[in-house]
Parts: sequence; C-alpha cells; structure tokens
Amino acid sequence: MKKIIKLALIGNPNVGKTSLFNKLTGLNQKVGNYLGVTIDKKIGYFFYKKIYYQIMDLPGTYSIYPSSEDEEIVCRLLNDTKNVNDYPDRIIVVADSSNIKKSIFLLRQIQDLGFPVLFILNMIDEAKNKGIFINIKKLKKFLITEIISINARKGIGIEKVKNKINKINYQKKYNYFFFNPKLDYITAIKNVKSYYPINSYKAWYYLANNRIFFKKKDKILNKIKKKHNIISKRLQIKEILYRYKEISYIFSQTVSEFLSDKEKNYLNFQKKIDQYLLVHPLWGYLIFFFLLFIIFQSVFFLSENPKRFIEFFFSFFQKKLVTFYPGPLNHFFIQGILPGISTIITFIPQIFILLFFIIIMEESGYMSRVIFLMDRIMRPFGLNGKSVVPLISSFSCSIPAIMASRHIENSRDRLITILVTPFMTCSARLPIYTLIISLIIPDKKWYLIQLRGLVLMVMYLVGLFSALIISMIIHYFILKKDYKNYLIMEMPTYKYPIFINIWIPLWINIKSFIFNTGKMILLVNVLIWGLGSFGPSKELSNKNSIFLEKIIKKKELPNSYLGLIGKKIEPFIQPLGYNWEIGIGLISSFIAREVFVSTMGTVYNIEKGNFLLKKKMKKDQFYNTKKPIYNIATGFSLLFFYAFSMQCMSTLYTVKKETKSWKWPIIQFCFMTILAYFSSFFIYQILKK
Repeated sequence: MKKIIKLALIGNPNVGKTSLFNKLTGLNQKVGNYLGVTIDKKIGYFFYKKIYYQIMDLPGTYSIYPSSEDEEIVCRLLNDTKNVNDYPDRIIVVADSSNIKKSIFLLRQIQDLGFPVLFILNMIDEAKNKGIFINIKKLKKFLITEIISINARKGIGIEKVKNKINKINYQKKYNYFFFNPKLDYITAIKNVKSYYPINSYKAWYYLANNRIFFKKKDKILNKIKKKHNIISKRLQIKEILYRYKEISYIFSQTVSEFLSDKEKNYLNFQKKIDQYLLVHPLWGYLIFFFLLFIIFQSVFFLSENPKRFIEFFFSFFQKKLVTFYPGPLNHFFIQGILPGISTIITFIPQIFILLFFIIIMEESGYMSRVIFLMDRIMRPFGLNGKSVVPLISSFSCSIPAIMASRHIENSRDRLITILVTPFMTCSARLPIYTLIISLIIPDKKWYLIQLRGLVLMVMYLVGLFSALIISMIIHYFILKKDYKNYLIMEMPTYKYPIFINIWIPLWINIKSFIFNTGKMILLVNVLIWGLGSFGPSKELSNKNSIFLEKIIKKKELPNSYLGLIGKKIEPFIQPLGYNWEIGIGLISSFIAREVFVSTMGTVYNIEKGNFLLKKKMKKDQFYNTKKPIYNIATGFSLLFFYAFSMQCMSTLYTVKKETKSWKWPIIQFCFMTILAYFSSFFIYQILKK
C-alpha cells in the first residue's frame, strides 16, 4: 500500500488557507466530516516527486486553547493521536504577512506540541503595499523553521511550498520556546507525564486547557490540578504573556514599517470607501440592497435563455425517444428518469448565477463589510454579531450555515442562530420560487428592471425579516439574557476576484447539487412514477405493454396509488388553494424542498405527456370549477408556504447534531410547519376572488 503523508493547514481566520488549499489540490478535493462531529472538513490530494499527499483545510483559530466549537475541532485533531485517518504528520501554518504576530503565537504553540512545521507568509505583496517589510532570513533564525513567502490567490510560490513540504524536519526533543520545564510547575508537569506518554509542554497544555477532549483524562487531571492548586485560566494567561514578550522582540528585530505617500493615499482611499460608502449607516445599506436587486434581476434575466435551451433540448429528446423501443421500459425512462434529470439541469443556470455573485462578494472582501454592516441591524433582534456569517451563508445552503454557527462562543446565541437560520432563503428554495413566480407574475419589464426579479427579491427579504422577527421573539420571551455581545473582526483589504478562486468553489457547489441533491431527486421521481403508474383498479393492474398509454390517454392518474394518496390529503390543503397534485409535491418535498419541482414534473408528465412543465401547470384547472389552479392567490400561498416551512430532513438532522438533542429540531419543525400552513391559509383567503 502506497504511504500517504498527511498535512494540516492551520492559521488564523482570513489568512488565505483555503486559497492555498485550492492551489495545491485543484479540483482533487472532497468534503467529509471530522470524527464524531458534523462540521465539514475539506480534504484534498496532490502528488509531487513520487509522494502522495493528503491535506486538510482546518477551521481558522487563533490559539490551541479553543473559545468556540470550530476552534475545538482543530485542538481535538492536534491531540488525538489515535485518529489515524486525520492526525497530521506535518503542519503548514499560514500567516497574513501584514499581521504576523498572532500567527507566530499559534506557530510557537504547535512547535511546542512537537509537530514538524512549515511557516507560510501569505499575501507578502499586500504587506509591502502597506509599507510592511519582513526580513525572512532573520525571522527563520528566530523561529527555527522553514519559511516561504507566497501569494496564494495569484498562485505565486506554490511550487516552492510543494518542494519544501517534504523537507520539514521534526524539532529537537524538548526544544521549548516559552517556558522552562525545570522551573514552571515542574512537579505538576511530572505528575501528568507519569500518566501519559507526552512531552513537557503537552503536559502543561493539559493542565492549562479548560476543555478536556478525552474523557479518561478528566479525573486524573482534575486530581492533579486540585493537588497543586492550579487554575487553568492562569496558566493560559501566563503563557500568553511569556509568548508575546518573545514575539514582540522577534517582531522588532525582523519587521520594519515604512509607507510612501502613494501607499498612504491608497490605504486612505480604501478607508474612505468604507467610511463614506460601504459601511456607512445609510449608504452602506442602500448599496447592499442595490446589489441584491442586481443579483435577483440577473437570476431571471441571465438564466432565461439557457433555461429555454435546456427545456427545448429535453422536449426534443423526449419526442425522439417516444417512438424508440415503445413499452414499459421506454415510459419508465421518459416519465420516471428524464423529468428528474431535466429538473436538475434546468435549474443549474439560476443556482450558478446566485452562487457566482455570492463568491465574488466573498473573494473581493465585500462580504466582510456586509457582516459588519448587518451587525447593527442584528442587535435589536437579539442576535450575536457573529450570527451574520451563518445567516448570509444560508443563501447557499442551511446545512453548512448551521455548522458555521460553531464559531459563536455563547451557547444561547448559537442556539438562537441555529433555530432561525432555516428561515433564510437557501438555494433549494430558488427553483420553487422561480417556477411559481414565472407562473403567476407577468413577464413585464421597465427598461432593465424585471417584475419577476423584484418579486424574487421580496421573497428573499421575507426570509430575512422572518428570521429577525423570530429571533426577537426568542430573545425577549424564551431565552432571555442580561449581557451584551460585541462583534470584533479584522477587516480584510479589497482584492480583485481571480477566476480560478471563483471557479473552484463554484464547481464544487454545482457538483454537489448535481450528484447529491440530484440522486435524491431521481429517487423520488422514480417513486412518484411508480405510484402514479400503478393502482388498485383493474385498468391499472393490467401489466401489458400498453397500460401506460391508457393512463396518458384516459387521464387515469387520479385512480393510481399516487392519486389515491393525493385525494386523501386534499381536504387538508384545499383551504390553502391547493389540489391533490400540489399536495403530492408538498409531501415529497419534505425530504428536500427542491424535490417539489421534479415531483410536479413527473406528475404532469405522467398525466399530460411532454416536457414543458411551466406550460402544463399554467393550463391546469380545478376539476369542479374549471378555473386555473395557479393564480395569484394559490401562487403566493405556495411561495409563503415554502418560505416558512422546514422541508429538509438533512437540515433537521444537522440541527439535532449541533444541539445534541431531538428537542429543538422537533420544536423547530412543528413551529415552522404550523407557521407555513396558517400564513398560506390567510394569504390565499385574502387574495382569492
């Protein structure tokens, strides 16, 4: 078996770890889970000079003493030697060259743990633009480790990194950098070492750590702490003071700062953009909502032609297949498989456009300004400033957004964030919104402004304001607090988006939609086709080659198993303006919201044939009144049902894992379902004529 060298990318938040990870691995990466937790871990692979490397992109952390759950992931990984799949052989510490003090602090801790380390000074050119110059040769002597300067975003220095990785050597045994193990708490350290085969700093670390990662250590360490009157926080403070005393000296000897007039003017210009525009109390919000307006206009405007082409292609393909090898297998493929594939492909342009704009905002540094800006809005509603990250991440998907709440230190604020995050409009709602809006809203334009795009933006704002209102209710009436939170964050400099840095995360997200969500959509489609093609009646039980033709020609779908299920639930959903076919779509989408569109495609394809779902839905009428089903009242009722309902089993399971209890996901599911039902009921009753 070929040996794999395991690498871990570690660094402070926003130092460019992910950019380096993408440059080293390209598209050869996958998303998994850390042992025992739900948070994603990104693993990539690369081959260099006959050696195979596995590399992990770990969450950002400032120290090996965790203050949040995502930081705890890093610390757990560095201490769990039994985890053979993830425990790293070597570590790459990435630093922002403009701010190396905090990165040196983390580097020193990892060196003292005994890991071989490569120190990467990223964004070295940006540091020079700020007038910061680092003497790398001198710094290397002080830190006693290999140092490489790179620009990960531009791909500068990546080959040097690959070349140096294999040359990283282990530090000499007991070569500690901040304390003398012979003097500081020597007896307590010896006691710890008598129980565990670890070095002296790791023994200090066990004593100084408030969070014990492995339960077997609890009793032993608590006994030693009690015996020697050790308070963990004091040891941490002592370490911080010792280390920063050394780091300040290193910094004074290796870093010089000088700004030319041109550089000063450039930095002042960036500050003025922030101060007077992007984070301004008025203009900042107007600019942000204008950008949202542009994004949602683009989702309709730019995706229209690709969608039409895809629909035309599948319609043409279906017509050709109808005459080819007629029979049950042909109908199974045309009506069971093809509508699912069509649904997946049709909505890729819209998801692509939405994610493209979100990634550009992140890549340019604007998203950090949005987080800072939105913090002002969040506070009156009881949300932590750090809650902005999960909420904005929800525009892509609620699952990683809920996981992102791990960086919120306070458990109460974290719980509120988890509970309200599913109200934000994720990309799974986008196919439903665009389909329903295109059915009920006329295709009107005022110059470049599309009416449908405006309605789509309103639905996204409904999700945002719903999350804020529910958060305020929880804050003031359910989980009260008597303390204040503050958002402290480093504002990154503005950067020009680079194509490869946009393309890699975009491709990974689209691939995830196609292969993960796509599998679920296909499975549900096949199930819907089976239930819609067979039934208890004699006409449907004849298993000959023409039974499907009878279903289509005689429109006997209501007599199938699917129709019978739909008829059973129809009385419950009629007050919302829905017929039994919509009811089938609602039930199937409890697995995942986006399944609604593919289910409707399969249902209408079985009943009416052909592929143009939108046209068939527009023509559909109630059996008794012969009035159109998809009118303004029914359409908005559906939009608000999906805006408020919790229709994603994966999200519910993630909430359970994050809260470590079924209590909150059950409450969340029941509350959101009731809210969705009654809001849809009132909207339909008000709007119907």
